[in-house]
Amino acid sequence: MAELKYPVGLQTFSEIITENYLYVDKTEIIYNLVNQSKYVFLSRPRRFGKSLLVSTLEAYFKGKKELFQNLAISSLESTWTEYPVFRFDFSGEYFNRLDILIEHINGLLDDMEDQYGLEVTTGTISRRFNLILRKVYEKFGQRVVILIDEYDKPLLDCLHNDELHDNMRNQLAAFYSVMKAADKHIKFAMITGVTRFSRVSIFSALNNLDDISMLPEYNAICGICETEFHKYFPESIESFASKHKLSAQEVWIAFRREYDGYRFAREGEFIYNPYSVLKAFRFKELGHYWFVSGSASFLVNLVKRHCFLLGDLEGAKRKAAELSDISSIGNDFVPLLYQAGYLTLKGYDPHTKEYTLGFPNHEVSEGFWESLAREFFIDRIGNNCFSTVKFLDELYDGKPDAFMKRLKALFADTESQSESNKEIHFQNMMAISCKMLGLTVHTEIRSSAGRCDMIIETLRYIYIFEFKVDGSAEEAFAQIIKKDYAGRYGIDCRQIFLIGANFSTTTRTLTTPWLIESLSESEDE
Repeated sequence: MAELKYPVGLQTFSEIITENYLYVDKTEIIYNLVNQSKYVFLSRPRRFGKSLLVSTLEAYFKGKKELFQNLAISSLESTWTEYPVFRFDFSGEYFNRLDILIEHINGLLDDMEDQYGLEVTTGTISRRFNLILRKVYEKFGQRVVILIDEYDKPLLDCLHNDELHDNMRNQLAAFYSVMKAADKHIKFAMITGVTRFSRVSIFSALNNLDDISMLPEYNAICGICETEFHKYFPESIESFASKHKLSAQEVWIAFRREYDGYRFAREGEFIYNPYSVLKAFRFKELGHYWFVSGSASFLVNLVKRHCFLLGDLEGAKRKAAELSDISSIGNDFVPLLYQAGYLTLKGYDPHTKEYTLGFPNHEVSEGFWESLAREFFIDRIGNNCFSTVKFLDELYDGKPDAFMKRLKALFADTESQSESNKEIHFQNMMAISCKMLGLTVHTEIRSSAGRCDMIIETLRYIYIFEFKVDGSAEEAFAQIIKKDYAGRYGIDCRQIFLIGANFSTTTRTLTTPWLIESLSESEDE
């Protein structure tokens, strides 16, 4: 049996179909969409199939019926009318100057004039767009389909340059406002991107724009849902299982842990990351394919610039309106992480209308914390200081003093001078350290008496930590005793260590001495 051809990185629908690559059929959803909406906006993370969706729409509206044989839409569509299609793709350029944006759009408009045999137009990009729309409509007697892919790329490229960002936004707003004035010439328009800047929307003129990003019926318009995973990949699962001497069930569990877990609406199946799934089946190896395909540097820059508290990400709660807007990114990191694919929807409370968010899967969680660890702890990652094996050995062997010495050395090597909030910086370092260890670690544990900073549990030991910032180890230890943080372990047979410590924002590390007391002896001692 011939090996399946996986369309890794392919975004052209016609190539996938004619070259017999595997295609996960989304055409029923597409048919329903184009028959229910005229102006559509869709936000999805990078490499999630947005460009393939746009390419599929382009083939559909150009009436290429032959490409859709044996797909769901072939039994739904009967007319297959050919429409002129204007496609604007912003994914292949780096927009660090306004003139690059204008030149890019002018180049796309030049191509449209050539494609439809029009005379050359002049003037601003807005004027040219309006003229070309009208001329194509008049020449062919058919309304125009407009497909805008990765609309936000110019805005994301200059996210940290406020003046340039405003200029880009204003130029794009004027350009897209043409669609409102030319409504009678437009059949359908779809705009895709990673993010949405709601409060300063460049689509404010399109007051009838349908944002389908969080609607349950379009939850699976991109990506691979559980039903599709089992429908399209049984051969892939068997092949992967054969190579690694696993059962099909074990392969499914592994893929689910690594790549599943996305959800973009309050209802619907969880979604697998399509890029990582295709890569893993293509090479028959699990890997962090999606995470390493992009740069996480913007995460680090934002954390350091705005002092976001990382320990609060898992389980964060936000309303839909908050998740749809990254205009206030300086105040809230969560919406951008959600739209970029680092967080996803985990639950919904109909009473408060709040969504609970979390990391979708192991690939994203591990990649996220590793990338931040490498930046926070510079070159310590991978050497003896941040050897997870040594950290774990010290905890498993009941050596809290050695653990604290290693933690102190790790923190001392960080560069936190740029951090405006030293306390949050310390809390972030602790959160990153805990995640990297992969232990049963609890932070900010709530009890009737208060909140304990951190508890680490192993098979034989329990470590209860309280930290002060620019205080004293004595204060921290006294709080453990006063609020009886160990009380919850009253009948636990494991040895309990109480650890009070202080972090100095001057030296940027733990101060000595810290206080350690063994509360009980384990049964094995």
